[in-house]
Amino acid sequence: MKIKTHLNGGLLILLILAFSGLAFAAGGRVKGKVQDAQTKEPLPFCNVILVGTSFGSATDFDGLYQINAVPPGKYILRASFIGYKQEEVSIEVKEGKTTEYNFNLSPESVYGDTIVITAQAEGQAKAINEQLTSVTIKNVVSFAKIRELPDANAAESVARLPGVSLIRTGGEGSRVVVRGLSPQYNRVTIDGVELPANVTSNDPNEHRSEFKAGDELSLSGDRATDLSMISSNMLGGIEVVKAITPDMDATLLGGVINFSMRKALKTTTGKPSFEFFTQGSHNNLKNTNDDYKFVASYEQRFWNNRFGIFAQGSAEDRNLSANELSADYNFAGKLNVTDEGDPEFRSMTLTDVLRDRKRYGATVVLDYKYSNGSIGFMNFFSRSNTKTISRNESYHLLDDDLFYSATNSENTLDILSNLLSISHSVAGFGIELRLSHSYSKTTYPNDVRFNFWQNGAGYENKFTLLRYQRPEVIASNVVYDPEDAVFFDIYNIDNTSKDRTYNGTLDIRRDITISKLVNAKIKFGGAYQYRKRSYDYNQSSGSVFYDDGGQVASAVLKAFPQFGTSITFSDFIDSSYSYGEFLNGDYQLGPPLNVDLMMQVIEVAKKNPGAGNGGGYKPHKLSSILYDYSGHEVKSAAYFMTSINLGQKITFIPGVRYQNLTTTYNGIRGEQIPGDIQYTVAEETQSHGYWLPMAHLRYKPTDWLQFHFAYTNTLNYPDYNSIIPRYYIGTNYILYNNYRLKPARSENFDAIMSIYTNEIGLFSVGGFKKRIKDLVFPTKTYPKDFSAYPELQEKLKNRKESFALYTYINNPIPIDVLGVEGEWQAHFWYLPEPFTGLVFNINYTHIFSEADYPKTYLITILDENFIQKTVSVDTFYTDRLLFQPNDIINVALGYDYKGFSFRVSMLYQDNIFKRPDFWYQNRVHSDKYVRFDLSVKQELPWYGIQLYLNINNLTGEDDVDINQKTKYVTNQQRYGMTADFGMRVRL
Repeated sequence: MKIKTHLNGGLLILLILAFSGLAFAAGGRVKGKVQDAQTKEPLPFCNVILVGTSFGSATDFDGLYQINAVPPGKYILRASFIGYKQEEVSIEVKEGKTTEYNFNLSPESVYGDTIVITAQAEGQAKAINEQLTSVTIKNVVSFAKIRELPDANAAESVARLPGVSLIRTGGEGSRVVVRGLSPQYNRVTIDGVELPANVTSNDPNEHRSEFKAGDELSLSGDRATDLSMISSNMLGGIEVVKAITPDMDATLLGGVINFSMRKALKTTTGKPSFEFFTQGSHNNLKNTNDDYKFVASYEQRFWNNRFGIFAQGSAEDRNLSANELSADYNFAGKLNVTDEGDPEFRSMTLTDVLRDRKRYGATVVLDYKYSNGSIGFMNFFSRSNTKTISRNESYHLLDDDLFYSATNSENTLDILSNLLSISHSVAGFGIELRLSHSYSKTTYPNDVRFNFWQNGAGYENKFTLLRYQRPEVIASNVVYDPEDAVFFDIYNIDNTSKDRTYNGTLDIRRDITISKLVNAKIKFGGAYQYRKRSYDYNQSSGSVFYDDGGQVASAVLKAFPQFGTSITFSDFIDSSYSYGEFLNGDYQLGPPLNVDLMMQVIEVAKKNPGAGNGGGYKPHKLSSILYDYSGHEVKSAAYFMTSINLGQKITFIPGVRYQNLTTTYNGIRGEQIPGDIQYTVAEETQSHGYWLPMAHLRYKPTDWLQFHFAYTNTLNYPDYNSIIPRYYIGTNYILYNNYRLKPARSENFDAIMSIYTNEIGLFSVGGFKKRIKDLVFPTKTYPKDFSAYPELQEKLKNRKESFALYTYINNPIPIDVLGVEGEWQAHFWYLPEPFTGLVFNINYTHIFSEADYPKTYLITILDENFIQKTVSVDTFYTDRLLFQPNDIINVALGYDYKGFSFRVSMLYQDNIFKRPDFWYQNRVHSDKYVRFDLSVKQELPWYGIQLYLNINNLTGEDDVDINQKTKYVTNQQRYGMTADFGMRVRL
């Protein structure tokens, strides 16, 4: 009730403040259009001002501008757009009247020569102008620029911007890291509609009941969004907002990644426009040429351009195969003892991944404009179906074991978003209503894993010799003996994750005129979101090796008499499959497993569940119950902000936002009992509301220099799976989700200086600082007192044994993240022919942070009676934030000449922090990554045909992670080079 009272009272105050401005709102209106004088294409985000006053506006997507509440009088109206000649005109504004003027701007030229703005220069200019006119601090990829990039999806395009790095799957960008903050700390939207979280994991190795790692207590993902299902072809632009304003959802620590959908362009004829796009691809790693992509779109405007339809459909099949290495080195030191030793090798896995992903997408965007407003209806659907076959070899040095395994997995991801937006002006107020719906469903219907165990991998008596060696040395010493590798265990998993969200926002704007040199725009409103999530997980598993009575093995031998009297890996060798040059020939794998035969055998195993504790093949009761959950969230917000213009030099934007999240989830609370598990279903509700003050200051001392300062406060809500009221009490450990977790809060400071002229283009440099409080971390402790966890205290009050507690906490120590970003975007139109078509972009980011990670150790001491006892010591260690890179550099050089175009780009990123640990010998970061991409296009003189060639990862760069101490490889992923050749036809 208190929260509702605060919201209602706050909205009443906002309405009083808004209507108090009515007395100042008289005057006239200036409106019009700005377009390219040659092509007649609209110029969005063009800056239009009344010289010598505080009045101005930026054009919208269609090149339209409107300046309200202008006092009567004579003015100089000026339009300026980077890359074009500035234009001025004298106008007169009359009380209550509308003065209209349309600008036709010409590209900047040398000595009056005619200059044609090329496609790449157009994309660059629009991105520059959008950044400069924005009241937020953001970076932009324009529609024209997207079409010039050789990117497989939207995530790859976002990574071209300053401060952005990628997490890849199959060599393809899937999740985005902004300013060194993990993907779950960003907010991803389509036309402002938040995309539901859709990152899930279904690796059978992660679902063992013997889970003890403590690094992850959940299985079904987090609040991160997979961007790989968004095709670049359907986008009208991309923006990464790094300093928000109060009218934006504050659920972010890194940034807002917004994808704007294409809509029908205005035409003079009203005729329909069609575009067809077809592409074939070559995958160098697997030497395949059967990838394809088809895209078809239709757009048309009716009724004198007032009503528009844009529709697009796409189908794609892409090979995302990989060679992967994962090596585990471990160093176990003693507290308060300096030890410069190296970590010891524990195990490693080599994986050949055969991955095929089919994507289907559909977009329909309708928009209607009328005299006092507009109506838009956006619909987006995407489905991806990924089939993966992984063949693995795992080496365990200390135990002298070799495991052969294979996984057959299929994953379907559906995304649906709908948005109805209504914008209307009445009585001097601008009102915008947005109603949206989004839905995601991720399904793993039937994942299967087989495992064979060879006890005796050739490491006997070699532990001392090999324990500090590199992975390639470990692998070269393995001895394959398929006849001695026994059929060990099976996993069969299915799960479904659903997320449905309804949103409503209302924004009200009002222009207020105080004098010619002082005016303001006030804006206030609110938002409401209802979100429902559920997760259902099921697992059947068991060890055939430990099957009492051998029911599974007997049934399999009966069904497959060719196996003889025992089932060994030699019966499953697939002589028709080749690994090729695995990891560029640095490793030689043993014989591959026959996956088709594996799938036949599991059908037999399903009908013969076996017997014994963990033996045979049967539903795994603990896993199939423990991880299920459902629940809902309600998020509400109200805000007020004003934009005060003091002349054309100073814009001050203060404001405040109140945002609240109430979560209600139910989960399973289980306890191990002899031979079984007992459990109950629990439901918990938590509510968190915060006032978030913000302010922006933009200062333009000259026509070519701008400073932008921002102070903002933002939030990050804990992952769904960390607040599900779930726990499991095992024999000597407890897995406990902490539903009392608070949101992390970040106090953000941003400053950026921009220099912009037609000759320079845009040169900007800036810095940021974030102080993050209550960031959520996983921990492992050994508590003696469970009073902080009442549910556990009641359960454990009569038990004498000690427990290791794996849970999540809010870090009590604030974390500082700092960074510097710089970029230069230039078009060399002033050079002599043929160099006028050169376009250059470069940006650089350096990030540094300091986070304190909690850590608890067990040590043995002597008590006062000189009796040994074990006690726990709570401490912490300091390092960077997880996934934070040190340096990111993007460089691109493009050239257009008549119908020919090329673009070569380079991405450099180094030292991304991948694994924190108390001992620096166990910490992992990425090796330097340098990637080159090339795009070549040629226009043909018939039917708007364009031929193109895109080469991605030209040098076949691998993603490599290394141990901080030894520089040994701990993770390596090789995707190779891919090449796309296609044709685009526009009619």
